[in-house]
Amino acid sequence: MAEPLTTDTPGTARTGGPDGVPAAPDRTAVPAGLPLPHAVYAAIRARADARTAPLVDALLRPSLALEPLADEAPAPEVPAPGGPAPEARGAQAAGPAVGRLGGLPALPRGTGWPEFGGRPMQFLAQLDCAALAAAFRTGGATTGDGDDRSLPGEGLLLFFHDEWISDFTGRGCRVLHVPAGSPAGPAPESELSTPVVPAVPVGAHWRLSAPSYQDQELEDVFPEDFMIALDLASDFRELLPAPDVRVLGWCDTDSGRPAGHRPLLQIESRALDADWGECVNVSFWITDEDLAAGRFDRVRQGFEVA
Repeated sequence: MAEPLTTDTPGTARTGGPDGVPAAPDRTAVPAGLPLPHAVYAAIRARADARTAPLVDALLRPSLALEPLADEAPAPEVPAPGGPAPEARGAQAAGPAVGRLGGLPALPRGTGWPEFGGRPMQFLAQLDCAALAAAFRTGGATTGDGDDRSLPGEGLLLFFHDEWISDFTGRGCRVLHVPAGSPAGPAPESELSTPVVPAVPVGAHWRLSAPSYQDQELEDVFPEDFMIALDLASDFRELLPAPDVRVLGWCDTDSGRPAGHRPLLQIESRALDADWGECVNVSFWITDEDLAAGRFDRVRQGFEVA
């Protein structure tokens, strides 16, 4: 059975229960903001007071978890440079398809394959913006911070990164916003990198995302007692487990957080048939202003080493 959602307006007055346990929320209140599982609502109010609890509520963000649509069939071999595009792994199962991880990108004519340090970047994902927006709407994320209106309404987002993880300033990545409908082109020849990994079709599921103790926004709510933020972050990890691939939301990893940026896409290494050495995940970061304006040329890379 699905967990009930609260219908409290953030900040609605609540009466205390026995032994200091917060009373159940007033379910006659009008819904506001994001749908909030009651367990998350209760966890926040068990740690925070009447003033700070609504501030924590306001930090929660919608996101999409991307998951393989099917994996019964074995992954195909990556084609030789100049060869045909690989077939996606497995047959698509019922679900909201939003694109794929790996494979070959739909680069418009005249658009070169991105490089870094003289090497072709590795292609990680191709996501359909219209499908992402539709998946956000199925979760009720029509209001709130970072909803579907933050993404372009159409076209494809193509994500590339430097698989050598050789730049610690965050420049080793590129995100292209291109029109939908372009055919997949051949991969560049390279002895220095593996620009293509096997393709995995993915569908999207709406997920609530919460900050961690590393996010300054959560710490700032409790300037006099960091342990409250630490305990809340632990509750969030238990109640809102992190997916292997997430679009928007909060950062799920110990990657450094570029100031003024939010994660656009996060990918765990186990989600792809790719060798990143000791790197266990990569992320793409963007400012709110650039996201709202559809400017993806200044996206920065983050990563975590085990």
